[in-house]
Amino acid sequence: MKWDLRIFDVLDSTNEEIRRQVETGMAEGLAVLAHSQTAGRGRRGRAWESPAGNLFISLLLRPKASPAQAATLSFLTAVALAEALELAAPQLGAQITCKWPNDVLVNGAKIAGILLESRTRPDGAMDWVTVGIGVNLAHHPDQTPYPATALAAHGVQVAPEDFAPWLLARYGYWYGRWRAEGFAPVREAWLRKAQGLGLSAVVRLPDRELHGRFVALDDSGALLLELPDGRVQTVTAGDVFPAA
Repeated sequence: MKWDLRIFDVLDSTNEEIRRQVETGMAEGLAVLAHSQTAGRGRRGRAWESPAGNLFISLLLRPKASPAQAATLSFLTAVALAEALELAAPQLGAQITCKWPNDVLVNGAKIAGILLESRTRPDGAMDWVTVGIGVNLAHHPDQTPYPATALAAHGVQVAPEDFAPWLLARYGYWYGRWRAEGFAPVREAWLRKAQGLGLSAVVRLPDRELHGRFVALDDSGALLLELPDGRVQTVTAGDVFPAA
């Protein structure tokens, strides 16, 4: 896939710039990188710290897919990002893992965030998908409810403009396979990097906690949790933590 990479010094949000470009009829393949953001955001509307030196990039996709199929792009994004991190820091190797549903970790600490935003057409098919990616290259936040890290904390110095080509190359590869073969190869690649696969886990839902063993993903990307009584619970949303 050929990418049209555009680099800005400052933007409110790379996702917002993609949205503005969509309104002009922009084709698939636009990639917007900003050195800093004034209004970066993460999942559930959380603010995303955007200091210069980290990677802030958004991609415009126009997949011929249903919303359910497009939702699996979050796993594709995690796989492509994990592979780009391996190219930037091959010495980290197996320390780079994917955490359900769409986090990427280094030695158990979060190094990146992924935010997908989209719009459907009147017929229900996808019109566009924006894939927002933030990677802690030089800095990571200290006041977080979870461990966080950056490549610099592991002795790796890489500029956003140098990291972006690795990410776009791996994303193009996996997006091509996803379009041709569906979610299956992405699912297999994600599971090879999955944090906690086969181990006991706690899934925190808004109203309760589930305890069990993380055994697989289903064909939609839902987490399959084997409960103590042997039943398998399908989890479509929640926060997953290793069992104490």
